[in-house]
Amino acid sequence: MYRAVIFDFDGTMIDTEQHLYEVINKYLKAEGHEPVSLAFYRENIGGRALALHEHIVSLLGEEKVTELYREHHDSAAHLPLRPGIETFMKQLKQRHIPMAIATSSARQDIMPLFETLGLNDYVSAIVGREDVEEVKPEPDLYLTAVQALNHNPAYCLAIEDSVRGATAAIRAGLDVIVNTNQMTETGDFSELPLTDKDTDLTTLIERYFEGKRL
Repeated sequence: MYRAVIFDFDGTMIDTEQHLYEVINKYLKAEGHEPVSLAFYRENIGGRALALHEHIVSLLGEEKVTELYREHHDSAAHLPLRPGIETFMKQLKQRHIPMAIATSSARQDIMPLFETLGLNDYVSAIVGREDVEEVKPEPDLYLTAVQALNHNPAYCLAIEDSVRGATAAIRAGLDVIVNTNQMTETGDFSELPLTDKDTDLTTLIERYFEGKRL
């Protein structure tokens, strides 16, 4: 029986990936540039996305890209939680099962969304890129999150959406459930020993937590 759950944020809790893709291409088109291809964007999901960042900076400049990211973070506040997330978190909280977030994004960037969505009522620790040496697919984020929850990785379950994210969690010793979105559904997960994939999160308590209060 798992004793803690660690969530990825972007694309897992809310669909920020599709939103960022649309914002980037809005800015590129406004400046007369070719939009980013879906394939190139997908290649950058789940990690630091340096290739994507450097590409748009080369076309738009640092100042405009800063404005782009600001608009993305501000306007993403209207996005809803992905299906099953809220119910699953409520079930975990009722059973006193601690939760954390392990994200390759900077904590300061996700905090406005985190607070708007009311996730501070459930999540006790947030680990972001500024807290580790390496982001996903390296295990650092998950190892740090597990430590923050004072648990053993073997008893922690990760919820992810991307190949890089799932790889990071597995390298850290966690079991992983992947629920893809329209940006990550084409990823090749075939080499990863996933616990489950594209499943109804509202059924996880019954299947993986035995429906018992800890």
